[in-house]
Amino acid sequence: MYKRILLLCDLEGVNYVVGVPYEGLAKGTEQWEIARRQAALELNAAADALFAAGAETVALWDNHGGGGNIELTDLDVRITVEKPQGLRLSFADGAYDCVCFFGYHAMEGTLGGVLAHTMNSKAVQYYKLNGKYIGEVDMDAAITAAYGIPSCFFAGGNIACAQAEKAVDGIVTVVTKTELFRNKADFRDNEELLAEIRCKIVEAVQKQVTPKPLQFPVVMEKSFKRVEDAAVYLARLRSGGIDAEYPDDDILGKDAHTVRASAGDLETFVRCI
Repeated sequence: MYKRILLLCDLEGVNYVVGVPYEGLAKGTEQWEIARRQAALELNAAADALFAAGAETVALWDNHGGGGNIELTDLDVRITVEKPQGLRLSFADGAYDCVCFFGYHAMEGTLGGVLAHTMNSKAVQYYKLNGKYIGEVDMDAAITAAYGIPSCFFAGGNIACAQAEKAVDGIVTVVTKTELFRNKADFRDNEELLAEIRCKIVEAVQKQVTPKPLQFPVVMEKSFKRVEDAAVYLARLRSGGIDAEYPDDDILGKDAHTVRASAGDLETFVRCI
């Protein structure tokens, strides 16, 4: 059993949350208030089960909108709260044996995905890695795998769970709600959901999983909703010494919404995010 466990927490994927049309899950909104309190319930259920099963450390990385979402008074006092370090959390110190995902969501462009987006719902159209669409779970699982840390568990909407299963072989999933549209879902009975989280997360950390880090070099593609944002991003990558360009297109000549970059190592991959 993995004894030192880090819970990665976003908010869009928790039960009882669908947001409102044309908006994300911004801090201070009614849906955000529901989300952060529901997230605490799901996290606490997981932590309680993990400690009962023999975990030594259960920590939380609250990463929605830069953190600061979950009230400490709502959390199990045994949970350690990590502070985000830059865009992604650094795992180089070897403090954790595995990671588990809570509240993550489907990637941008997913039909039916509740509050589906990738990194920035207002600016980003999609990310691709070696020609395949990727979302935030793919990114974080790839980063942790580079440090030898497996991704074991995922709790989110049914569509998000299906994407997580494609991103990480053997990941254990729990469906928090049935996703119907961007702002519509069928919710689960909370007591039943929390009981399943308690059961499945223990099952997940008792499995020995071999992480599969990215094999570099890789090609990262980031497409923006506005060409101005793509131009700024391209200039930033090039100024940092990263090989990047607009991809060729038979009709457009160059696709001004999209930047394609080559990443030869993990640091460059993260910078391309």
